[in-house]
Amino acid sequence: MKPVSLKPGGPSIFLGSRLQSTACFFAFLVSSLVLQAHPTEPQANIRQLYQEAQAARARGDLLAAEQKYLEVIRRAPQLANAYHNLGIVYFMQRKYRDSVEVLDKALKLNPRLAGAHAMLGLAFYNLYELQNAVTAFQAALQLNSADSTALLYLAKSQLQMRDYRDAAKTLEKLAESKPDDPDVLYNLSLVYMKQMLGTVNRLGEVAPQSYQFSLLLAQDAEARNDDDTAIKKYKEALALRGKPDVVGIHYALGSCYARTGKYNEAAEEFKQELQINPDDSLALWKLGELALHGEPQEARTYLERAVSLNPDLPQAVLAYGRVLARVGETEKAVEQFQRVVRLAPEEDSVHFHLVKAYRRLGRDDEAKVEMARFEQLAKKKSERKREMARQLIELGRATQEMQDEPDPGFSPARDPAHELK
Repeated sequence: MKPVSLKPGGPSIFLGSRLQSTACFFAFLVSSLVLQAHPTEPQANIRQLYQEAQAARARGDLLAAEQKYLEVIRRAPQLANAYHNLGIVYFMQRKYRDSVEVLDKALKLNPRLAGAHAMLGLAFYNLYELQNAVTAFQAALQLNSADSTALLYLAKSQLQMRDYRDAAKTLEKLAESKPDDPDVLYNLSLVYMKQMLGTVNRLGEVAPQSYQFSLLLAQDAEARNDDDTAIKKYKEALALRGKPDVVGIHYALGSCYARTGKYNEAAEEFKQELQINPDDSLALWKLGELALHGEPQEARTYLERAVSLNPDLPQAVLAYGRVLARVGETEKAVEQFQRVVRLAPEEDSVHFHLVKAYRRLGRDDEAKVEMARFEQLAKKKSERKREMARQLIELGRATQEMQDEPDPGFSPARDPAHELK
């Protein structure tokens, strides 16, 4: 750290690097008020002593900095910034209570030191005096609303106090200026998760045997790739609901059955979904996928209707193209594959299907172009999968979330979200 010179008449600026809860980092203050020396003490002497204290702190000699700041305070007891800087030194020494005391003195002398309020909040945070920390951070932000460190630690204090609503508001405000900051996104995700868990717990306490609670548990199990538990809970939800007209549950059940290889059961569930909602393009698409290899004409019926209802669903368009190719209508298949390229430019498998179609039509040059595009996109996807695998291994979740899947067609976002009502 470079020593900071004293600039008479300038503003006080809090230059804070982000602190973790264990106080790994510290906030840095640039002092700026005119030295108010004792009448009998030459101002130049105090200025020199103050600069020596700053330099000692900058080079990490905290003991020397502490002694020199104390001497400055003895000679100029009304100098608020000397107390402020001494508070920073105490904080760096993890003497949080001493830091609170001298920062409080600094603020009594000059209540408009935004950095001192923020530093006081950090000291209280490390003392786990969270309400005092919140008060200090709020005072700092009234004077300097752009202080991202104060905003972050205000949110962390609110989070630890289980004030999740206010923590979410604080972090959402911070995310506007730092949309890609991992620390901000992590804490915002944590707050949302805490809010969700609190609501789930309330639901479990109020209605543990309810349709809604079973449905929530089913969706949680499905999100964790625990399809067997999801199937059990979806069936339980249907039994508790007692009505055959629940939109979405049969589709969810069918998807779980399909992932576990129970294709007949899956087809029955998708058909039941269509009895409730005949215009469900997702159920039609899934039925078309299931029928594609064994009953291509039946698959064509389902997929034609799915595409007519939802022409922008690339999964259904690709499946429709595949069934057209399978029944020998290659030109029409190419038209559908080209639509998929427009709808999902990063999808690699469609180019593979175009290669086969162009070769069948004798259009070898176009087939070569599509093969090059397929290889390029497949390489990118492979790199993404490797990176995802690395991250999942680090998180200890690789065996749960990384599964080798057959490629029936569309790969990204293979299963669009289906609204459950």
